Amino acid sequence: MLATAVSTLPAGAGWAYEFKWDGVRALMDVSDRSMRLHSRAGNDVTAGYPELRDQAVGVGDALLDGEIVAFEDGRPSFGRLQTRMHLRDPNDVARAAVDTPVTFVVFDLLRRFGLDLTARPYTERRATLERFCAEHEGWTVSPSFDDGPATEEVARLHGLEGVVAKRLAAPYRAGVRTEDWRKLRFTRSGDFVVIGWEAAAERPGTLSSLVLGMATDDGLAFAGRVGSGLAGRVAARVQQLLAERPDPPVPGVPSPLAGRRLRWVEPAVVVEVEFTAWTGDGRLRQPVFRGLRPDKQVEEARGDG
Repeated sequence: MLATAVSTLPAGAGWAYEFKWDGVRALMDVSDRSMRLHSRAGNDVTAGYPELRDQAVGVGDALLDGEIVAFEDGRPSFGRLQTRMHLRDPNDVARAAVDTPVTFVVFDLLRRFGLDLTARPYTERRATLERFCAEHEGWTVSPSFDDGPATEEVARLHGLEGVVAKRLAAPYRAGVRTEDWRKLRFTRSGDFVVIGWEAAAERPGTLSSLVLGMATDDGLAFAGRVGSGLAGRVAARVQQLLAERPDPPVPGVPSPLAGRRLRWVEPAVVVEVEFTAWTGDGRLRQPVFRGLRPDKQVEEARGDG
């Protein structure tokens, strides 16, 4: 279930408010014999987070929705999580689990002992989740509040990413972006698809900025460029993922900037970019690269995170 981006939180007695965690969304499927983690894209990412298996031992059948989070100084750090997201070699993963441990912050319970809970209202699912976590040690539950302005104030005070409002009577609608869940992000950022990359003329093989597109109802559209935040190993990692093509994948793309070499790529890699505003011609103002989003599909890269 996906939240709709808003500029202000809804008010009234029919809502609960939770912190927005700056991590990677995942479903944890637990049985008596195993635990599997699946990303939003449906990929099995269990092997990347071995420390999460221990907390699932002995809890019985359950399907939980939550966020994989790496904390730094008590706050979620997507930058730290980035160092874990692409590791698959068991030795590398084991070292990273020690250096940068992650936490599964759970906020919904969708199945318990084989019983599908998705048709039940948020209030009932939440009560079942809290009983579940009270009966088993080691679980981190996203707190839920009934005061939107106070929740927003606390989230801002502690440098969190934002707040999610959830309608108390709403069922869980898998795969649907709905007004029953609404997210307020404090730092304006969004997801975009890479459609090309640029390099300085004197270093034509080294990526220095990305050309971005975003999904619209009419297909992909040009959204601007981002260079800030891309350097060294980060830029090299992104460049390795890009598959070149001879022509631009979207229409109406401006010519390369002076002194730059431009290469087009298949629109397959989604990235998160922070920015201050949209310009009048639909370009990102003061964009900063935040990281790769392998958990997002191209059609989800609509510029709103």
